[in-house]
Amino acid sequence: MPFEALNAVPEMLQDEGLLRDLFATALLFFVVIGTRYVVLRFIRRNERITPQLQLRAASNIRAASYLLLAFGLLFIWAAELRALALSFVVLAMAIVWAIKETLASVQGWFYRMSSDAFTVGDRIQVLDIHGDVIDHGLLSTTVLEVGPGYQRTGRVITLPNSVFLDTAVLNESLAGQYVLHVMTIPVRRDAPLVEIEQRVLKVAREACAEFLEDVRRSIVVRYRRHGLNAPISEPRITYEVVDTERVNLLLRIPTPVGLVRKVEQKVLRAVLELSPSGSASDDATQARTSWIP
Repeated sequence: MPFEALNAVPEMLQDEGLLRDLFATALLFFVVIGTRYVVLRFIRRNERITPQLQLRAASNIRAASYLLLAFGLLFIWAAELRALALSFVVLAMAIVWAIKETLASVQGWFYRMSSDAFTVGDRIQVLDIHGDVIDHGLLSTTVLEVGPGYQRTGRVITLPNSVFLDTAVLNESLAGQYVLHVMTIPVRRDAPLVEIEQRVLKVAREACAEFLEDVRRSIVVRYRRHGLNAPISEPRITYEVVDTERVNLLLRIPTPVGLVRKVEQKVLRAVLELSPSGSASDDATQARTSWIP
C-alpha cells in the first residue's frame, strides 16, 4: 500500500491544475504569515503604543490573518472542494438508499410505539394477513397466522415494521382477550324473521353464557382506558337487506379470542338444526331449506 501511494506521487505532480493550486496555497501562506510577522514586529517595537493596545492589535491581526487564510484556501481549492462535497453527497445518498428499508422499519417501530396500535397478544389484520402478535422488535413484527374460520394455520409471518407507515392496522383485541365477533346468517325474506331472531339469540346466549360476565367486565375496563363508552356486550342481531329474496342476520356475539371458531360453529350447528315451527327437525336438509336460502 505505501508503495502504491509513492507511485501515485509522480502522476499527481504532472497535474497542472493541482500544481497551480499548491503554488497558490504556498504563496498565500507566505504572504499572509510574512505580512503578519512584519506588522506584529512593528507594533511590538513601537514604544508609543501602550502594552494593552499592543495585545489588542496583535490579537486582531492574528484573527484577520486566519480569516484571510480561510477565505484564500476556499477560493483556491473551490473546485476540489465542490467535487469532494459532491462525492460526499453521492456517498450519503447511496448509504441512505441502501438502508432505506431499515430506516423505514425503525420509523414504523416508533410509529407503533407512539400510537399504541397493538401489543404482544393482540389479534391484528394487516392487508390480507390475519393473526396474533407474538413478538415485535425494532425492525420486524412476528405474527402467528389465523386462517379462514379463525383457525390457526401454524405458520409464522414476519412483517417489516415499515408496512405500518402506509397500511391501516385492524386491531381486534380492544377488549383484551375477548372480541365482539360478528357472524352472518342468511335468511329468506319470507321466513318468520322475529321467530328466527329469538331462536338465534337463545342459542348465542347459551354459547357464551360461561364467559359473558368476564367479557362485559373486560370490555368496560379497556374501553374506559381509551376514553370510549363500552358497547353492549350481550349477543344482539341487526338486519342487512341483501336483495328482494334474502336478508342477512348479523349476529354479534362476545367470545374469547382463542374460541371464536368454536363458539361460531356451536351457534351455526344449533341454528342449522332449527326449523321455523320451533322444534328441531329430524331431516337437517329439510330444516335448512325451509328458511335458509
